[in-house]
Amino acid sequence: MAFWNDYFSKRKPDPALVNDLIFNLHQAGKHEHVIAAINAALIHNQSQPWMYDVLALSMEIVGRPKQEIQRVLLSRIDFSATDVPSMVYSAAYLSRFNADEQALKLYQQASKLQPARPEPYIMGLRLAEKLQDAEAILWAATGILTHVWVKDHQALHEKALNALADLEQSFNKAGRKAEAARVDAARKQALERDLKLELTWNGDGDLDLIVEEPQGTVCSFEAPLTAGGGVLLKDGYGPKQENCKEEYVCAYGFPGTYVVRVRYVSGNIVGQRARLKVTRYRGSKHPMVQSRIVPLAKDDQLIRIDLSKGRRSEKSEVVKPAQNTQKTSQLRNRMQLRQPLSNGSRSALKGFRVSRQAGISTGRQTPFVTGVQNVGGVANQPVISVIPEGISLSGSAVVSPDRRYVRLSLSPQFTNVTEIFTFSFLQP
Repeated sequence: MAFWNDYFSKRKPDPALVNDLIFNLHQAGKHEHVIAAINAALIHNQSQPWMYDVLALSMEIVGRPKQEIQRVLLSRIDFSATDVPSMVYSAAYLSRFNADEQALKLYQQASKLQPARPEPYIMGLRLAEKLQDAEAILWAATGILTHVWVKDHQALHEKALNALADLEQSFNKAGRKAEAARVDAARKQALERDLKLELTWNGDGDLDLIVEEPQGTVCSFEAPLTAGGGVLLKDGYGPKQENCKEEYVCAYGFPGTYVVRVRYVSGNIVGQRARLKVTRYRGSKHPMVQSRIVPLAKDDQLIRIDLSKGRRSEKSEVVKPAQNTQKTSQLRNRMQLRQPLSNGSRSALKGFRVSRQAGISTGRQTPFVTGVQNVGGVANQPVISVIPEGISLSGSAVVSPDRRYVRLSLSPQFTNVTEIFTFSFLQP
């Protein structure tokens, strides 16, 4: 294979020509030549982003040692993992080639750069359990309990608690009491909640709980998950008593003043009053629980809550408030529900409440009209994207004026879906 080293040492071909060359070699099944050609290109500083992927795949096809393939994958990470999303993708790519230890380290590194990002903990726990790495299990499970509040977080939290229970039990069976005590202490700390709000009421009505956080983020029905750590766990409506509840939690919040808005949306509330239960520092040595009656009115009722001992202090997670015209428009439409409705509109209002209850998610939300003017609603609209996989070839042809020659420009693309995970991104 010295030919390829000589070729790239004396020439610097156009990148498109190199693409064509590697594609043709791959199509012909000459994978050893693909490996030699890419290695020579990399040695002579003619690298391209796709080369590491194709090199690793070709080495896997011909059965090269696992250590060599992992070395290529680590070189790919040095080339492409420039930010946390790229690091998460690169870690998933490593696990595709069974480089689980390196992938786990990359997830841990990503969590250090952005501690509140949920994906490294979710995917890291799976690898940690596979590798039976006790320290990694402790890191991932406690991270899930503290930072993961995606749509199906209850199941993820349950899995994390089970992993910690199994880890503590294994330490106890081995007589390692100190390690077992450390796991128990870490679990209790991960279950601490800096601030929890519960708004309850009676009657056939609908209230909204809106929380303005110290760094400018706002948690509400329109934005149930914020970069400040807040999440709206439940958005309820009447008349069933079990649904007459709004619940907000900030497990790991910034210190400062939280401004709580109680908004009357529609319907009849018994006594025109609601109850707000405020729990600060739950799970700590000195929890604080307070309850107060909130009288309802046309305007929002404001309650200020001081959280001087909030545990979050990462400067990188400070989010500047930004004007969101779409959410403002949604809020304006929903405010019109305060006006008295005719009998023909009450069925539409019921549908609106049902859509609101089902619409809580971290996905994209789009307003729709239920058929009654000035009655807004919210629904989830999925965005479907097609991800190509494999080898694709696009080309264009140019015919000479005398129609004697045709110049073809071909561009192959090598695409590989390494692994598929389901999670929600926390957008700052």
